Amino acid sequence: MDRHAHHRVAGDRAGDRPTAVQRAGARWGLDRVLLVHGPQAEDDRDLARALQRRLRHLPVVMLDDRLLPGALLLEHMAVGPGGVTVVAGAAELIEPLQVECLRGMFGAHAVLLRDGTAADRTALVAPVRERVAVIRRLIDDYAPVLGALCLTGEGGPERLRALEVEGVLVAGPKAVAELAAREGDLRDYELASMVDLLDRVCPPVLG
Repeated sequence: MDRHAHHRVAGDRAGDRPTAVQRAGARWGLDRVLLVHGPQAEDDRDLARALQRRLRHLPVVMLDDRLLPGALLLEHMAVGPGGVTVVAGAAELIEPLQVECLRGMFGAHAVLLRDGTAADRTALVAPVRERVAVIRRLIDDYAPVLGALCLTGEGGPERLRALEVEGVLVAGPKAVAELAAREGDLRDYELASMVDLLDRVCPPVLG
């Protein structure tokens, strides 16, 4: 994406430009800040609703159930002033969670995500990182792209201490929504252009 091209779009006075929230309302409707296409699993609907509640009054647009290049499925993608956030649900994780750092010979080390059963759940992070890399290529590093594993369920995830594993946030809906709504340098028209681009190149899984 060409940042200079976006600057040329904004020829009107700053005071006349709608805010990101107004632009989201005009383009997608505030009721569609969460864009749901087709039936979802109950856990996925719960996560979508939880994120929607926390983002509905913020300049963040979510695209859900998207098909990425390479036939990858993407659960949730939030676009806000701070960039894009790729979100996947992690209902199978059992609290409490902990990060374990293993150090070996010659400086080698590994970071593991373990849940309440002491099982190694690090493999859940890899698909998020893969989708983050795809989105970065699609927007040509125009804005930051971060990833999150979001725990679903009643009560517990809100009290979960946020963790980071291989650059991916592991937390409840509140912390993930805060990540998605992070401050950044994207202007209103740039945010709108990025949503339009991602909506076009990452079509809904179901019409």
